Amino acid sequence: MGNESTKQGTSGPSPRSVPLQNMNSVEAISEEVVCSICLEMYDDPVTIDCGHNFCQVCISAHWAANSKTGSTCPECRRTCSRNHMIPALRMKNVVTKIRDALQKRREYSEAAGPPAPCQIIGLDKDSKLIVHEEELRSCLEQKSVWNRAVCFISVIGEQRKGKSFLLNYILRCLNNLGVTDDSWMGRDDEPLEGFDWRPGVNSTTKGVWMWNKPFLAERDGQKIAIFLVDTEGSLDIEQDKEASVKLSAFSMLMSSYLIYNVATMLKETDLEYLEMFVHVAEGVGKAFSLQPIQHLEFLVRDHFYPPEFGSAAGQEYLKGVIKKLEASSRHKRSLELLQSRASCYLLPFPGKKIAVGGHGSLSEMDEDFRDFLKKYVHDVVTSTVGKCIKTDSNGAILTCRRMVGKIKKFVEIMKTTEYGFSSPLEMAIALKNKMALENFRKEFHKALQQEEKNSDNFVQTLKTTPKEMKAKLERCVEELLTSCKNELEGEEEKKQEHLMLLAGHIQEDLENYTSGYAKKFKTSATKAGAAAGAAGIGLLGGVVCAGVVLATEALLIAGSKLATVAVGALAGTGTFALVGGGVGAKLGSTFGKKEEENLQMTTEGTETEEEGFVDLAQDVEQVTFLKIPSDKKNK
Repeated sequence: MGNESTKQGTSGPSPRSVPLQNMNSVEAISEEVVCSICLEMYDDPVTIDCGHNFCQVCISAHWAANSKTGSTCPECRRTCSRNHMIPALRMKNVVTKIRDALQKRREYSEAAGPPAPCQIIGLDKDSKLIVHEEELRSCLEQKSVWNRAVCFISVIGEQRKGKSFLLNYILRCLNNLGVTDDSWMGRDDEPLEGFDWRPGVNSTTKGVWMWNKPFLAERDGQKIAIFLVDTEGSLDIEQDKEASVKLSAFSMLMSSYLIYNVATMLKETDLEYLEMFVHVAEGVGKAFSLQPIQHLEFLVRDHFYPPEFGSAAGQEYLKGVIKKLEASSRHKRSLELLQSRASCYLLPFPGKKIAVGGHGSLSEMDEDFRDFLKKYVHDVVTSTVGKCIKTDSNGAILTCRRMVGKIKKFVEIMKTTEYGFSSPLEMAIALKNKMALENFRKEFHKALQQEEKNSDNFVQTLKTTPKEMKAKLERCVEELLTSCKNELEGEEEKKQEHLMLLAGHIQEDLENYTSGYAKKFKTSATKAGAAAGAAGIGLLGGVVCAGVVLATEALLIAGSKLATVAVGALAGTGTFALVGGGVGAKLGSTFGKKEEENLQMTTEGTETEEEGFVDLAQDVEQVTFLKIPSDKKNK
C-alpha cells in the first residue's frame, strides 16, 4: 500500500483492520459498469452502434449538446445512429446486483473502527500517485453520508510548518459543533491528538490523508458531511518535486476550502508553486467540470512585520500582494485566483515551547497566538458550513458518492501525465508546450469534423475512397506535426517526446475515423449501386420504380469511376434480375457484367479500395428492391 508512514490515530486499530477483502471482487467489477460521461454506475444503460454502453439519459444529452459534430461515440468517436440505442438489460441487472453489494459495503464501513486518519492517496516506488481505494470508500461511502452534500477542508504547504497541528484544532472544533464558548479548544494541559504532528524538520505525512469519520452539520435544514484532509508538504526535498506538485494540485481539486500554509510572508517561491499547482489542477479539473479551487485561504504563520494579525490585517496584506502582481507580468493564474476567490489570515509566532517541543497544549502557547488561533479556526468552520459545499463548475452540488469516482479519475490522469516542473523557467516552457499539444490535437479534430461535414450524404462520400481519405488525412497529420515541432520549446529530447505523444493520439483518432469512414463508404456504394441499377432497369424494362429520387442522385455521378464501379459490381451479380424480367433484366445484366470485367482489368495487380466491392456484391442480398407484382409482369 504505497509508502509506509508513521501516521497514527488517537487509539485503536487502523480502519484497514476491518475485514473487507470479500468486497474486492465487487469493487473491481464495479469499475466496468461506469458510464464514461457521468462517471457513475449505469442508470438505464443502452448500447449504441459501436458497442459502447452509456446511461440513456447521458448519451442522449451528450448528442443533443454536440449536435453540430453529429452523433459520434464519446469514447471511440465513431458515427452512430441516434435511433439505434438498444437497452442493455443484462448490464442493468448486473448494476443492480453490484449496487446491492456496495450497500453492504457501506454498512461495513459504519463499523470501520475508531476515528483516525487514513491514507487515501500515496506514492508507489516510482513516485507515481496511487489510490488506496478501500480507505477512500470506507470514508466516503459510509451509509450516513454517501448521498449527502460534502465539504472538504484541506491544507497544503511546506513541510513541518504546522499543517497537521492546525487540522487538529479544526478537528476539536468540529467535534464540538454547537458549543458557543471557548471550551471546544480543550483543557489547558490537554495534549494535541488526531493527525500526527510533532516539532522538528522530518516530514510525517506521506501522501494525502483523510479523517475517516465525517462531521455532520446542518445548512438550510439539510445535513452536510465535512471531511478533513492533510497533504504532503509541497516543497519536501526528499520527494520527487513533480509528485509533490501533483499531490498539492489534487488537494486543490478535491477541497472546497483550501488553506495554503506559508511561513512568515507570502514569498515569490510560494507564488511560483501556486502557479504550478493551479495549472495542474486546471488541466485535470477541466475534464470533470470542476473549478481548480473553490476558495483559497493564505494562512501566513509566524508573521512579524508589521505586527498586525487576524483577518482584517490579512486582507490588507493580500491587497498589497495583488497590487505587486498587477504591476508585473508574472503569475497570471495566481493573480486571477487572488482577485476572485482568495482570502488571507495572519498568525503570530506561537511561542518557543510549541516551536521546539511540547505536546501542542494551550498552556504552551503565547496568549496572542492562542486568541488568534481560536478566532481563525472558528471562522474556517463557520465559512465551510455556510458557503463551501463542494460543487462542480456549473454550481451543481456534489455528493460523497460522486466524489469517489471523480477522485479515482483524477489520480489516473495525474499518474499518466508528466509535467516536467523543476524550475520557473521549465514550468513556463512546460505550460506553453502542453497548450501547443492540446491546440494541435484540437486542430486535427476540426479537420476530421470538416471531412465529416463534406461527406454528409452518400453522393459526396463516393467522391473520395477510403484510401484517398486516409492519404489526405495523413498529409494533414504530417503538416500538423511539422508545425508543432517548430512551435515547441526546450531540449530536443523533450520536444521529440512531446511529438511522439501527439503523434500517438492523432494516429488513434485517425484510425478510428478512417475505420468508420470505410464502413460509411461501403454503405454509400451499396445505396448508389442499388439505386442506379433499379433506375436503369426501370427505364429499360418499363418498370415504374419507387426509388426515383435515389436513382437520380446516383446517376448524377454516373460519369465518375466510382459510380461505374458501384453499378457494375452490383449489376454483374445478376441483381437486376431480382427487379424485373424481359428486356430490362437482360440489358441490365449484360451491362453489369461488362462493367465488372472492366473493373477487373483496371484493378488487377493493384491494391486499391475499389477491390472492396467484391464484398459489396456478396452483401447485395441485404439490399431490399421493389419486386414487380405478377399482374404487371404479365402486362
